[in-house]
Amino acid sequence: MLLRFDFRNFRSFRDKTSLSMVATPYKGLDDILIYEKNHRLLPSAVIYGPNAGGKSNIILAMETLREIIVNGSVSDRKYWPMSALELFIFAHDSNTEPISFEIEFLSEDRHFIYSLSIDVDALNQGGNRSVSKEALKLALSDEVITLFDRTKYDINLGKNKDVWKMLGHDDIEQFSILQEVVVLNLDEEKPFLTAGFKSTISKHIADKVINFLDNRVNTIIDYNTFVDDTSFVTTEEPPTKNSLKSYGLFDMIMPAIDAGPQPILLKPEDKDERGIRKMVLVSGYGIDGKETIIPSHLMESEGTFKFLYFAPLLQRLLSKGGLLMIDEMDNSIHPEIVKAIIAVFGNPDVNTGKAQLIFTSHNPIFMDLDLLRPDQILFVEKNDEYKSNLYSLADFNPSSYERVSLVENYFKGRYGKLPYLDLEDILTNAMEEGKNEQENKA
Repeated sequence: MLLRFDFRNFRSFRDKTSLSMVATPYKGLDDILIYEKNHRLLPSAVIYGPNAGGKSNIILAMETLREIIVNGSVSDRKYWPMSALELFIFAHDSNTEPISFEIEFLSEDRHFIYSLSIDVDALNQGGNRSVSKEALKLALSDEVITLFDRTKYDINLGKNKDVWKMLGHDDIEQFSILQEVVVLNLDEEKPFLTAGFKSTISKHIADKVINFLDNRVNTIIDYNTFVDDTSFVTTEEPPTKNSLKSYGLFDMIMPAIDAGPQPILLKPEDKDERGIRKMVLVSGYGIDGKETIIPSHLMESEGTFKFLYFAPLLQRLLSKGGLLMIDEMDNSIHPEIVKAIIAVFGNPDVNTGKAQLIFTSHNPIFMDLDLLRPDQILFVEKNDEYKSNLYSLADFNPSSYERVSLVENYFKGRYGKLPYLDLEDILTNAMEEGKNEQENKA
């Protein structure tokens, strides 16, 4: 479970920015919170802001950290989404500060704090990248223990004897020798977590951190890419004579979203050379006793098709846990369905895996204190220096949001500047200018 994610000097976020999923002392909707190891955590959060305000960059920052750790390199750009590893875009030549990430989370009964800073050549965005700082800490009930603290060319290993025994190193006298070995083998392009720490110190602990980012953190910025990368696969033989398989979750969802009476089925394709059979979504339409099977993407609305692809992921998250960060989740999906998704994340009886959801939106309908707490409603604003800032409704005086219309206050700019576009005036002036040009030519 995510406690917080900090980052700085990343794209439009110049200053340190903290995305916190730790609940504030606000008294309200306490029953939706995730309670874990004396922590009160938010099950979901929505991020508002104008176009180009920086909302997507928050998700992109998490995706970038995830890809670096999963692939074990800060220099292999083929893994970076949308060439994401860029400095604050208006950095001057004198800016030598690194891009920095820090994530605090709970995983497999452990409380970790992992940080990574990366040097990037401000004058050459295609140039070399290197790790400038890195640290892994373990939070215990009464203290925080440093497992390692790394600079570009040096590393200090934690000297707590109990921690070393926990890591499987009973002979503390070998400490200095082991530290010399790992320093000699430091690679400035590779995080120590995924290289030396995993291979030399503790594969068990390293895997807990890596697996959290790899298997528990899910980021979706581009829905079309998500669909292209998503497939239902099986090694089973076609289960029916018609080679169609009903998917129970779809059967439950379809009536709820009122997409029509047609069943949504999975049709197996031929096995590939690995013996894997890809399943594709098809819809069954029956008229006058005759049924026609049609690829779902041809017949269903974009919203229905999009939600059906989300359904298995949501089911897995709610049962097994994890974090889903998605840009504009409500795009093409009815807001009432989005409300229902928010509700299931906040229902401990359904969200047995204690999963968390963070999404961006322009729709103020989710600004509802019967649905979300103030600390779950976040805003991004870009100032006159092109710097994005992140804050929550809980940062305001309660009198500004309790017993008042949040939507009305939002459109009045009480929670940050809103984009203003007088399209009628712009078009009128443009047509007038065009008319004048034609008259001048004549």
